[in-house]
Amino acid sequence: MNNRDILVISAISKTLSSVIPNSGVDNDTISCLTVSMQNLKDLNWNHLYYFHEMARNQSMKKTAQFLGLAPSTLSEQLKKLENTVGHRLFVRRSRSMTLTAEGEELFEHTKNIFAEGFKLLEKFSQKQLGGYPVNVGIEETISSDLAVEFTSQYWDFFAPYGTVNTMRIVGHEFLLDSLSNDHCDWGISITRPKRKGLSFEEIGGFKVKFCCSSELFEMFKNPKDLLINIPFAETSQDESMNRTIRKHLRKNKIIPKETISSDHPSYTRNLCERGRCVMFVPENPLDQYEGLKIFDIGEPLEIKLYAIWKRSDEGLVSIKKLRQLINSKLSQLPERYEDVELQIEVSDVSDELLT
Repeated sequence: MNNRDILVISAISKTLSSVIPNSGVDNDTISCLTVSMQNLKDLNWNHLYYFHEMARNQSMKKTAQFLGLAPSTLSEQLKKLENTVGHRLFVRRSRSMTLTAEGEELFEHTKNIFAEGFKLLEKFSQKQLGGYPVNVGIEETISSDLAVEFTSQYWDFFAPYGTVNTMRIVGHEFLLDSLSNDHCDWGISITRPKRKGLSFEEIGGFKVKFCCSSELFEMFKNPKDLLINIPFAETSQDESMNRTIRKHLRKNKIIPKETISSDHPSYTRNLCERGRCVMFVPENPLDQYEGLKIFDIGEPLEIKLYAIWKRSDEGLVSIKKLRQLINSKLSQLPERYEDVELQIEVSDVSDELLT
């Protein structure tokens, strides 16, 4: 067994009481461990970790090599775990091992448990271990393209250590709550956080334009009167953006007589195209805006995007790689951005499976 494995098992065993609550595991987490195990102390955590690695690799030879064990020893330890939980966890075949239904259930839980273990080790050992997925909370806004592209580039920086998931989050405060409660590892927002314990950096921005039917626009002498007298469409998914737009309009002495709100951008765009309302959109050079008139009111309105993370997580490789991306030239794509072989390498795909 290598040093990383020993550290993981030791940390998991010694800090189980703090690890499990933070991983979202409840009383049903180990529902399949009901036959001969009456207490967590009855579980051999070495065996559970061996199971976790075996479930990831589904190869006795590969897993044994990784753990530094003889295949016969690994097989014996896995059988002991099956005896402990009272269920078969693998279907054994001549050249592979696949999970049973109970094995799949247990594997879903060990992912959470050992992901927390790796994070714990990174915080206290200063080692860049990875071994866990990163969850990125992206605040719902009128332009998610930049946030999605930034996160896509982050994948390449973090790929040697794990995978990256994204979560759609409605509202800035909910994003901050998700960060504080460890529901996501870092996030992207159009608003600077004011809570203590959070750090942030600007990662880019986009311009906001106003638009309406071209025919409707030509009927008004002054665009300000258009915005005052025709219903103005806001987004019900992004109150922070609405406040920014209202502030910009007040600055230009504009208070719409009527406002509407919708969860469905296609609905407000349909109304806008037919001259029923005025709306705001992110500037996108690739969008033709057919049938719409795009215009500014006063100085162009630019919205900035911020990456946000917990200051206490800055020892994790997930945040180190985030800051590395921020400090790189964001205008330039990562060196291997279009290299398909990158994922083949980090996923450790066997040459036997490739053409």
